[in-house]
Amino acid sequence: MPVPTVEHSKAMNFRFRSGCTRTLLRFIPAPLLAPAAALLHLPAHAVEPPPDAIALAETVTITGSREPVPLSAALQDITVIDRAAIESYSGASLESLLDEQAGLQLSTNGGLGAVSNVFIRGANSDSTLLLIDGMRYGSASAGGPLFYNLPLELIDHIEIVRGPLSALYGSDAAGGVIQIFTRRGEPGFHPSAAVTVGSEKYGAIDAGVRGGAGTVDYAVQAGGKRTDGYTFTNPGAGVFYNPNRDGFSQQSASANVGYTFAPGWSVRIQGLGAHGNGEFSDGFDPSRPQLTGRNIFDTTVGNVVLQGKAMQDWSTTLRYGVSRDNYDVDIAVNAFDLARFTTVQQLASWQNDIATPIGTLLAGVEHLEQSVNGEPTTFPVDRRTVNSVLLGLTGKWGPHAWQADGRSDQNSQFGHQWSGAIAYGYQFAPAWRGTASMGTSFVMPSFDELYYPGFGNPLLRPQRGATDELSLRWKVKSEEARLTVYDSRFRDLIADVGPNFEPVNIGGSRIRGVTLETSAQFGAVTLSSALDAMSPRDLTNDTELPRRSRRTFSMKVDWAISEKWAAGARVHAAGPSYDDTLNLQPLGGYGMLSAYGSWNFLPKWQAALRLDNLTDHHVQPAYGFNSPPRQWFLTLRYGGI
Repeated sequence: MPVPTVEHSKAMNFRFRSGCTRTLLRFIPAPLLAPAAALLHLPAHAVEPPPDAIALAETVTITGSREPVPLSAALQDITVIDRAAIESYSGASLESLLDEQAGLQLSTNGGLGAVSNVFIRGANSDSTLLLIDGMRYGSASAGGPLFYNLPLELIDHIEIVRGPLSALYGSDAAGGVIQIFTRRGEPGFHPSAAVTVGSEKYGAIDAGVRGGAGTVDYAVQAGGKRTDGYTFTNPGAGVFYNPNRDGFSQQSASANVGYTFAPGWSVRIQGLGAHGNGEFSDGFDPSRPQLTGRNIFDTTVGNVVLQGKAMQDWSTTLRYGVSRDNYDVDIAVNAFDLARFTTVQQLASWQNDIATPIGTLLAGVEHLEQSVNGEPTTFPVDRRTVNSVLLGLTGKWGPHAWQADGRSDQNSQFGHQWSGAIAYGYQFAPAWRGTASMGTSFVMPSFDELYYPGFGNPLLRPQRGATDELSLRWKVKSEEARLTVYDSRFRDLIADVGPNFEPVNIGGSRIRGVTLETSAQFGAVTLSSALDAMSPRDLTNDTELPRRSRRTFSMKVDWAISEKWAAGARVHAAGPSYDDTLNLQPLGGYGMLSAYGSWNFLPKWQAALRLDNLTDHHVQPAYGFNSPPRQWFLTLRYGGI
């Protein structure tokens, strides 16, 4: 039987109602009142900058609308993590990078290779949709996205969209969407390589080449890493405690090739693969003291995308993709844990973008097929299909901007599901823009929850959700601030109850929150910060949802000392939370400090050093589990970004 998760909310009294206005007036916590007030009382010269002061940013995002949109013009709450930021995390996990982003929190069972949950705005981890180059990746067996076998070295950039996007992507996008993009080619020939060493005998090497000429562009990357790790568990883990170190090793590769075969028409093939071995704690056997559990991870994601201009104002995109996740416990202290689970997802889609006098019309169809296989576990139903139709309209006129999306999903298990979203933005001054939006969402139960022998409940219904959001943004040249208020309500949540932990639909939860993000440049120094405050409530027990801190804060300082030298520091802090739905087991708050620096000692050559958890602070991301101790990582890199 699967280990019951602690993130299922228990709630019975659930009401869908609009609450953003009341949230804005009543919920802004004391720590945010002063910054918010200061934001709303900027000097007059800051409110009316010259027209060119708010020129559109060069960064383009596609996840929030499925169409290319300048980041500064997007109506959703979006963060783009570029390659430079990713390289500054050499030696770290993808989850630790996500944990420091505004509105995201992490719960993990250890370091590299450990199972983890990422919460966007406090929503359950299975309410996060993970895309890799447009293709879904995750476990349809356990439910939710999978991050532990995705190497940072193969990632070009990441887009994070907070808020419901089921109207564009269907199930699982209730809390938000995280999309990972692999590296692409560019004109010329650009080899690159990096070697990293660090704490716990960490070692990694990766190399690749990006290039292009005429009608072809290409990028190929490959790498490997290993570490002895540290002890993931402590005595609080009870029967799962094992004092041995939990190591991790991985080999990975990616390829991305594009070919323009006619004016306006191109085809792109892109793929990512990773094979990992991760040790984990599932108990301790005194007769075999060196024995530690081991997982084998296999990740494969691939796409073929055909794009072109059907007419002058009509662009069309055909996509076929496959993702496969294999999770195999081949060594265990407890023989009951030996198992293998495989998820295969196949996606075929046809998307059309048509320019009209009132905006760009999005029209598309999708076919998704999910299948699961377990050993020795077998499922009475191991496959489902989803046929979808989606329509959207994104436009702008003067200071007004709008986006409306709707999607119909016909699910072989749950019948018809409909989702919708609407957003409106108004640029009421050159530096100021306000945005209001609302959207609905749903999440399908996993195959484990439906059919796992002796545990599943085939009568489960999908989770439903609705979110209202208000935001206010101020931007002048390199300085900007954004205040976002949201109110999310979820019903028919799936919780494990009763003596056998049977999954059932219960009431729901309500999560109200405020996020304040700022960024400013002072000469050679760039300062950015994010402050989150939320109330993640379980409406059944009138308790807090587990493993969500009510307050989180992060600040980053980057200093471009000279053309060759750069340095920076990050602070990330989170308030206390609870490990269980009844709030009987508290988790303490924490603060983490890291520093980093780089030296470009020759053209295209760089040496970089990063120090994590400088104070060696002990943190429990989940009760009985440890976060990484103080660590260092030294990287020698050729080829740059």
